Amino acid sequence: MNKHASKNESAFGCPNTFCGAASCLFICATIAFIAWVAVSKQSAQSPRLWVPVLVDSQGSQTILGETHQMEFWTPSVETKNYLHTENGEIADSEKWQVISNDDVLVQFGAMLHSNQNILGYRRVEEWGQGQTVFKPGWWWTLNVYTNCSVVDLAQAYQKFWKESHPVFIEVIDNRGSNDK
Repeated sequence: MNKHASKNESAFGCPNTFCGAASCLFICATIAFIAWVAVSKQSAQSPRLWVPVLVDSQGSQTILGETHQMEFWTPSVETKNYLHTENGEIADSEKWQVISNDDVLVQFGAMLHSNQNILGYRRVEEWGQGQTVFKPGWWWTLNVYTNCSVVDLAQAYQKFWKESHPVFIEVIDNRGSNDK
C-alpha cells in the first residue's frame, strides 16, 4: 500500500501534469496583465493644462493644438537697485541686468515676436528669487508653436542679453487629452 500512496502523492503534487501546466499558464497570464497595465498607463495622455483658443468675429472657435507656453525672467529698470556690489560698483557678473529704461525690453520683445514660431508674448513686472537675491524684474510668457525649442529660446536670450549663464525656462504644454 505504500507504493500506491506514493503514486497518489506525486499525482497530487503534479509537477508533470495538468496542475503544472495550469500554474505555468496562470503565471504567464499574470505577467501579461501587468505588462498591459504598464503599457496602457504610458500611452494614456495626461489632461490638458491649458487650451489656447482662437475665436473669430462669428464665434467660431479653433483650438491651437500644437503650442506651448514658455516663461522666463528678464531684468527691469528697478533690478539694478538690488544687485550685489563690490567696492561700490555692481558686480561684473550682474552688470548685464542693469538697464536704464524700457527701450531694451521693447527691443527684446520685438526680437522675440520676429520669430515666426512665436505667436505672441506678455510680460508682467514681479518680484522673485531663484539662484540670486530677491529682486524685481519682468516675467515673460510666450505662446509658441511646438517646433520652437527651449534651446532656441535660451540661445536667443543669451545672445540678446550677452549673458552665458543657464536660463531658467518653464514650459507649459497644452497637448494632451480633453478628458478630465
